[in-house]
This record gives sequence, C-alpha cells and structure tokens, in this order.
Amino acid sequence: MKHIPQLLAAVALGMLTISAQSEAQKSYALGIGGGAAIPVGKMSDVQKTGVNGLVSIALGAADLPIGIRIDGIYNNLPRSNATLPVGSPSTADFRILGVLGNVVYAFSGTNAKTYLIAGGGLYNTRFDINGAKSENHLGLNAGAGMTFGFGPIASFLEARYHFISRQPAQGGVLHFVPITFGFLF
Repeated sequence: MKHIPQLLAAVALGMLTISAQSEAQKSYALGIGGGAAIPVGKMSDVQKTGVNGLVSIALGAADLPIGIRIDGIYNNLPRSNATLPVGSPSTADFRILGVLGNVVYAFSGTNAKTYLIAGGGLYNTRFDINGAKSENHLGLNAGAGMTFGFGPIASFLEARYHFISRQPAQGGVLHFVPITFGFLF
C-alpha cells in the first residue's frame, strides 16, 4: 500500500512521456481557415473581392520538409455593380468550389515556418442567378505561407494564385488569389 502513490506517479510520468513522443511524431494535421478572395485579370472587371473558406488535411513526416495537403475550398466573389445591367438582380455572385491536391515544402524554423505550396485539382464554378448551371474545370494553384506554432495548435497565413482552365466560349481562363488565415489541429 505504501508504494501505490509512487506507482501512480511513475505511470502518470510514463503516460506523459509517451503522449509527448506521439505528439512529436504526429504525421497529420487538420486545418480550417477563411479570408478574402481577390479576382485577378479579366475576372476583376466583372467581380469584386469576396470571401473564401478552406478545410485541409496535411500529411507529412516530422523529419522531412516535404508534405502533402488535400484542400477543400469555397470562394464567393460578388458581382461588381458597375457591370450589372439595369433591372438585373443584384445577386450575381460567382461561386467557386474545389478539391485540390498540393505538395508543400516547409523551410526550417522554430515557432514560425514559411512554406511554398503548389498543386492542382477540380474546380466547380457557378453564377448565383436563376437558371445558371455549374461547370467543372481543372486548374492549378501555387503560393506561399507561414505557420506559427502555439503548442498543439498552429495558425497559418497564406496567399495562393489559382488558375482555372476554361474554354474561350465559356469565358476563358479564371484567375483569383485567396488570402487565408486559419488554424491547424
């Protein structure tokens, strides 16, 4: 009976050590973020800066600077009032959904790390007006960001350039740049 407190203390210390080791070897992170979506090129003539949302699964090894990130994106860019015909509805927002596969290269750092990200995926686009149909297109993205560690949670700030390939008859190529702030768990 005298040794029970010592035994409990040893078990607790062992569990903390195992927990710290498994946390250090964690090979994935879940992310969520949001921010501004900025139209670029011809798209900026028709749409205004809107909002974006992001959910991510990041996969990688702690010892390697290269990882993989799977992203689900949502972007909504409102129509510029200057481009609306008289009498048309004011809700001609342009919605972009996407599922993207990316390669991430993280530079070494302690609490703050910069990274480069690039990849491609499937983008679904649709104007928010009656009768508009959604379209699926392939596209590419590339950008840079920075993560800031706060114990088991990290925050990130990134900007990415998206290029969506469309036929000229469908309006041509789309370009936009979301700036995203989020958290990795």
